[in-house]
Amino acid sequence: MILVVATVRIEPGRAEAYEAALAEIMPRIRAANPGILFYHAARSREEADTYRVVEAYADQAAMDRHVSSAALQDSLAGVMPLVAEIDIHLHDSVA
Repeated sequence: MILVVATVRIEPGRAEAYEAALAEIMPRIRAANPGILFYHAARSREEADTYRVVEAYADQAAMDRHVSSAALQDSLAGVMPLVAEIDIHLHDSVA
């Protein structure tokens, strides 16, 4: 299993638009990619305008399908103008 943890800092004042976009995008992406085991976003309680997106994939092939999917690319085109900074870290399951 591959775990992805992304820290997303959005432009100030754009939280409502970002959350609305995620509410529409994330269920559609989960449904379109059966290799996604977990795919959720959460707002930080400590850091303003900061979110974590946590993703788990069955294997590298599942993650590759997601990354190259038209659904993701289309979704990113609409969300990225709201994003100030993104920091993505990949992890391999050990237990």
